[in-house]
Amino acid sequence: MKYLLTTVISLISAAVYCQQPVDLIIYGKTYTADSSFNQTDGVVIDKGKIVFTGDKTVITQQYATKQTLNLPHAAIYPGFIDAHCHFSGYALDAYKCDLVGTTSFNDVIKRLVTYEQTNKLTWIYARGWDQNDWTNKQFPTKDTLDKLFPDKPVILKRIDGHAVLANQKALDLAGVNQSTAIPEY
Repeated sequence: MKYLLTTVISLISAAVYCQQPVDLIIYGKTYTADSSFNQTDGVVIDKGKIVFTGDKTVITQQYATKQTLNLPHAAIYPGFIDAHCHFSGYALDAYKCDLVGTTSFNDVIKRLVTYEQTNKLTWIYARGWDQNDWTNKQFPTKDTLDKLFPDKPVILKRIDGHAVLANQKALDLAGVNQSTAIPEY
């Protein structure tokens, strides 16, 4: 009996001793985003890097840490880094006319005309033009928009979101005219 107890204690000690020390273990529904889109129980992090994703049993057997997070109701996406992405903006842009990569204002107009053929909205909202990519780098005017879409509001947001071109219908609906005061910041 004494021999059996010593063997069991030795095995437990060896198992604990063999655990790799790591900085952090996070338990929760973990989506690996691998080719099979596997879902696991947790993620192991050491020195700022993901070293393992897998079942809780395997994690507890192979890794030891002083810092554990239990997130039973959270979704964990290891390796998912937001460098500066606007996910909600990206999703909301799906219904807009895409003007990214246009090579001229005429190219913008062609895309708007094509978009309008299937557009079911009562207005046109487009995003992504950049006059710096055009041969004529001047900012466009609303004149062509007014001619093509006199009764439908049109708003064209520049690629960086810091400029907007609107036709007269959109300006009228917004109450913007020559006497509209521009606030100072």
